[in-house]
Amino acid sequence: MKSLNIRKKLVTLAVASVVSGGAMMAMTAPAHAMNVSQNNVGEVLLFPYYTVKNGYDTVFTVTNTSDKTAVFKVRFREALNSREVRDFNVILSPHDHWAGAVTRNGVDGALFRTYDKTCTSPRLPGMYSNEDRAAAGSKGEIFFTNSLLTDGAGSDMTRVQEGYFEVILMGVSDRDPAVSTNTLEYNAKHVSGVPRDCAVVDGLFLDTVTNLGYMAPPENILKGHVMYINVANGKSIDAEPTAIENFQTVFNIIAPPSDVVPDLRDGDDPADISFMANGVVVTVPGVTGSQNAVTGLLSATSVINEFATGAGAATSWVVTFPTKHHYTDAYTSSGTISGTASAPFSDWFYSDGKSCDNISMSLYNREEGTVVSVDDTQFSPYNPSNPTVALCYEANVIDFNSSSVFGAGTNRLAVDTSGVGTSGWAQVNFTETPAAVTGLNSILGLPTIGFAAVMRDAESATVNYGSSAEHAYLRAPVGGPGHYGNRNQNGNLGNP
Repeated sequence: MKSLNIRKKLVTLAVASVVSGGAMMAMTAPAHAMNVSQNNVGEVLLFPYYTVKNGYDTVFTVTNTSDKTAVFKVRFREALNSREVRDFNVILSPHDHWAGAVTRNGVDGALFRTYDKTCTSPRLPGMYSNEDRAAAGSKGEIFFTNSLLTDGAGSDMTRVQEGYFEVILMGVSDRDPAVSTNTLEYNAKHVSGVPRDCAVVDGLFLDTVTNLGYMAPPENILKGHVMYINVANGKSIDAEPTAIENFQTVFNIIAPPSDVVPDLRDGDDPADISFMANGVVVTVPGVTGSQNAVTGLLSATSVINEFATGAGAATSWVVTFPTKHHYTDAYTSSGTISGTASAPFSDWFYSDGKSCDNISMSLYNREEGTVVSVDDTQFSPYNPSNPTVALCYEANVIDFNSSSVFGAGTNRLAVDTSGVGTSGWAQVNFTETPAAVTGLNSILGLPTIGFAAVMRDAESATVNYGSSAEHAYLRAPVGGPGHYGNRNQNGNLGNP
């Protein structure tokens, strides 16, 4: 199975025909290739961020755009090392739309809460019975846990308050939900707004092989959306997940909710990955493992976006590496150390609670190209004895000019843009050069998703304006000139 990388709205400017570490060949597009969706639907949804900090809740939706019954796993990962803080299964009937929120639990913790009636496995506390679900205003909720935070970075519950999350479709069924002998489909189907019997549905996951082995492989049918909302202060910012198409095309990957699978290692073994370049498909051979395929599909050498600060404005960038833990997490579940970091990342997550990759940054104002390189930029807090600038976590937040949309946190990098002014745009470059890993030695950069969040406060009018912009990315071959493509916020191309 081959894997096709077409970053959303990405068109290529240049391509090297041969690069060090492996030949790159033009070819026709492979059927059912794993790729980054152009249409915002897929089998896997990678949501770049969740937070309950600074008064925000994270509200999100997942939509089944098909006439089939769909089963997916939602998994929440904390920001420092992608350790899981909660997951469960969700069963969507045809054309169902599921909504939920991550919100604060007391001072230190976080929890998931939903008023949606859709069946889950396990059933959420508060929605154990059909009567619970049918009651007006009924809600289900489950606390986030620190039980897997055994990795040297501390297990304080504040660590679960921000991170990112993934939705992985496990299987679909086209059996008629009106026929009672179709147990899953019939009981998950909503009647007058409530599923027929979620207890029956939940029971099927006690033996997924026997009860759900008939289900077909996942299809590209899920759409997602996320909103960060501070109700008390009237603030809201929207973002979109990255959708991966054709992640698993051979068999269903349905697992009991108590299992840690599936994750990004459970897709097709692609052999090759491919992406569009100058109107043709270019292939990098020898990739094994679906997590490596996703890494290759999302790899970028630079991230580009805008910033606006001053006069009540604040900007924070979310820069998330959704496959990083597959290469850097050196701790076993018991808290002992096993293994070392591997490319494309350069540093394993160790007892200092960090896994750092050096970056450089260029800042530009809005007046045609005034530039300050990272050597001249003062990152705050600045340490003269160690001027290296790095991103050290799985989900990173870059704050500009002492302003922060999402508040304080361990995973923050503060940037001072006073050399160019309070507004403009920036380019973050991944400058580490780790040893090549088999199958990815023809791809530079780090697997990255995220967005820029801008909040403009008009205190006197009690009006706030929130906006977000998806990052643009540069991509380059090993040993080759130029870059494969630069997708800006409007999908247009151009050199910085």
